[in-house]
Amino acid sequence: MNKRIKVFPNLDDLSKAAAEYFTKLADKSIRKRGFFSVALSGGSTPKPLYNALVSPDQHGRLDWENTHLFWGDERCVPPNHPNSNYRMVREEMLSNITIPGENIHRVPAELEARMAAFSYEEQLRGFFQGEWPRFDLVLLGMGDDGHTASLFPKSAGLNVEQRWFIANYAPELDTWRLTLTKNAINAARHIAVIVVGDSKAEMLVDVLEGEYRPDVTPIQLIAPKNGQLVWFLDQAAAKKLSDPENP
Repeated sequence: MNKRIKVFPNLDDLSKAAAEYFTKLADKSIRKRGFFSVALSGGSTPKPLYNALVSPDQHGRLDWENTHLFWGDERCVPPNHPNSNYRMVREEMLSNITIPGENIHRVPAELEARMAAFSYEEQLRGFFQGEWPRFDLVLLGMGDDGHTASLFPKSAGLNVEQRWFIANYAPELDTWRLTLTKNAINAARHIAVIVVGDSKAEMLVDVLEGEYRPDVTPIQLIAPKNGQLVWFLDQAAAKKLSDPENP
């Protein structure tokens, strides 16, 4: 695994750097394979990145006609629900770009959870060829509890080996979520994990420098075998690391 850690003074600088990373990967992928496939992250952390991607500096550089957008995880809600990851991306990014409708691969989260997961896995298998989905980029965040995507501590989904996309019950939240599996994520060519804020600092030390306990800190499962992993951290999140690498 090729792993890098990049630390930035603030969220604005981090988001601009992540947008540049996204844009360069898109250009490289389209030149090489004719398209760029990315699994997007939900929650509040990636919002500034999505804003940066549609800013005047970046928007014109991206070939949206040949970009395919997927979701790494989703809440079990309809697409217009306030908690929908799809809705967040639509409001922050999709509403500001011109992209073919068929390039937007939304999770059908309005269906019953297991049915939604099987349906989305079929979409993924119809798009990607091979044993695993080979995303050009997977965007991830990290929760205060060490979860990523919707792979939560002590959840059954951490042990799934063959599936690409599953319905995963989050014990501490008492709710179902829809998510890419660890193996589907780790098959990606590039994975970018964005972590910001003081509240993540202690967990980040446990994840990057502590004991390997993926059942407690699931993000430790993210370790691509034939890809590159980059951590984008702001100074607040990285402040307790023993030797953070600055850009």
